[in-house]
Amino acid sequence: MASVARKYDLYSDAFRADTYATFARMREHDPVICQPGMDGETPIWWVTRYDDAEAVLLDDERFVRDPRLAVPPEQRPELPEFFSFIDSNMLNRDGDDHRRLRRLVSKAFTPRMIEQLRPRIQEIADELIDRVSADGEMELVSDFAFPLPITVIAELLGVPAADRESFREWSGAMVSPALAAAEMERADALLGAFVNYLLALFAERRNEPGEDLVSALVAVEDGGDTLSEEELCSMVALLIVAGHETTVSLIGNAMRALLTHPEQRAAIERDPSLLPAAVEELIRYDGPVERTLNRWAAVDVEIRGQKIRRGETVIVVLGAADHDPERFDEPDTLDLAAGRKTRHLGFGRGRHFCLGAPLARLEAEIALGTLLRRLPGLRLAVPPEELRWRPVPLFRSLVALPVAWDA
Repeated sequence: MASVARKYDLYSDAFRADTYATFARMREHDPVICQPGMDGETPIWWVTRYDDAEAVLLDDERFVRDPRLAVPPEQRPELPEFFSFIDSNMLNRDGDDHRRLRRLVSKAFTPRMIEQLRPRIQEIADELIDRVSADGEMELVSDFAFPLPITVIAELLGVPAADRESFREWSGAMVSPALAAAEMERADALLGAFVNYLLALFAERRNEPGEDLVSALVAVEDGGDTLSEEELCSMVALLIVAGHETTVSLIGNAMRALLTHPEQRAAIERDPSLLPAAVEELIRYDGPVERTLNRWAAVDVEIRGQKIRRGETVIVVLGAADHDPERFDEPDTLDLAAGRKTRHLGFGRGRHFCLGAPLARLEAEIALGTLLRRLPGLRLAVPPEELRWRPVPLFRSLVALPVAWDA
């Protein structure tokens, strides 16, 4: 398919400041549209209405995550040698490969294990507030929203505290677009270092297993089946990115929403039992994962009269689908207590539904409750229009969230 000019801007600061208005126009006028991706060349099909988005997410036979099932070898980009150590996880596999990887990882990452983390997550949240409570102000992303989930996932995996800042840099390299030669060279160097670090960590855990998730993944077995080195690396990389990037963004976006909707924030303060349902509505309203990773059409398929050919790229715009007025009453209104059955798409749908959703929900619930309970008079320290969004296409994520309270 020949490349065409973009009808909708999906990458600039102007778009990020007015995201949901752009999505509304796409849903109304071009619910399934092909336009170039970030490189200005690669044609991508964008799906924005809820019913279509859900149908694509549930159809993992016609819309696949593994390009090898849809794209001829000569059309696939040449990737660095180490890439298989980051790419070989269940998120990037389909069918039997996906089921096998998810089964193995699920043995080591259970909902019961997640719920047992509740006291420790609360302890970390309180420790972070203890550091700043007397100051009367903080930058919420770097002082609270980032260190909480990175500490949780690092402790869960068994990563030494001294290495956690490196994980932030490695994670950034995995999610940030690198188009220029210098950017690609830097990303390759960082990701190569990350793979080497993980291989050394696996060797260490084989010799001296601990009570951590890396030790469990190294040892996991199902009928003689185990994870290869590439699969181990890729799974830990996925857990690190999904285990903190999304939660950092979720906490930041949710607090911004609550601080700009005082009546909703007051409802939670009056009745903290609303928090679990509130987290679901906050994910729907301004979720951390704005759009899915690429899928590829494994066969020719038609959506709303648009013919998508085998091998073409499809992206589901979760943020647009979760504001679809055909699915949600008054979708641009934040309403935590209305009993709205959200059934949002923020964690995906189908076989690739987010394995870490219970952990993200738990961390968000504890984070929001702790901030509202322990920081009286919590408020934005800058006008809302001064807040800026990170230039990362996959996530909707604040650069910073300056807040103040009555110390």
